[in-house]
Amino acid sequence: MAQDTATAETICDCEVMASVDSGDDGERLIIAELCREEAYLSMSTEATVDVDDWR
Repeated sequence: MAQDTATAETICDCEVMASVDSGDDGERLIIAELCREEAYLSMSTEATVDVDDWR
């Protein structure tokens, strides 16, 4: 299966944004590349730990 490889040009020209959104199934962390459609990942925050608690 072919995979897209990142180049310095695509990395520099693309912004990434993260947010925590609430929905019917609880809170989800969403990380998305703004320069590409359908380039995002979403995961539940249910098993996460605050950074201060983790330290």
